[in-house]
Amino acid sequence: MTRALKLLLLLGVMAADTAGATGPSTLEVKLSPLAARKGAVLFRTRYTVNREGAHRFMTVEFGWLVVDARGGWKEVPHRTVAEPASPGSAEEDTRAWAELGRADAEFKAPLDWKAPPESLAGLLREYGFTRKDAVAKNAGAGTVTWSPKALCEGKRCTSPCRQRTVREWRSEDVGEAEGPNKPIKAHFVHSGVAVFRNQYDDEHHDAFFTEPVVGEEDRNPGIEMHDVMAICVVPR
Repeated sequence: MTRALKLLLLLGVMAADTAGATGPSTLEVKLSPLAARKGAVLFRTRYTVNREGAHRFMTVEFGWLVVDARGGWKEVPHRTVAEPASPGSAEEDTRAWAELGRADAEFKAPLDWKAPPESLAGLLREYGFTRKDAVAKNAGAGTVTWSPKALCEGKRCTSPCRQRTVREWRSEDVGEAEGPNKPIKAHFVHSGVAVFRNQYDDEHHDAFFTEPVVGEEDRNPGIEMHDVMAICVVPR
């Protein structure tokens, strides 16, 4: 048994033992750039939200995202590692953690351009992405900064941007946001698309994210802790 699998099994048992406990609610979004072509950028996505702050395995969704500097935005699901049907069952929790380990390994691994997943094939045909369009995960890092006051590329600054990420979560309106003590540097910039990592907890106060209002009902549950990678389009 590998060390990684032993760790996953231990986490599964721990999750089962603490299924009834609660902590802060959390939101986590990861964006991993894969390719850029004709102004469009392709990302892998990883999304999970724990609204109740429960200490148990929570559903994790993986997918694909294409964003372009003209405002285009297209999300496509890939795979979901679902919360066990019987939360608290050590066996089912262990199985879920093991499946998540495999999904995370795929998320981190280089894309197999010769045999891409079926869920990605349609986007590759639509946008024409190939291995030749592959980009470094840290391309352009640090060349753009974000704050509630401005979006800056070098010394050229424009109006503030509400960051956007999967499932339509967005950073607070500019008038409501307290914002970080200093501007956040982009982790990736390419084709006019800038990606920022926002941490909001006891130690960090980057952008705070909310869900869209549906009718007159605001779905935002007041998530307490964020670790969210999100996007701003850099004006040209």
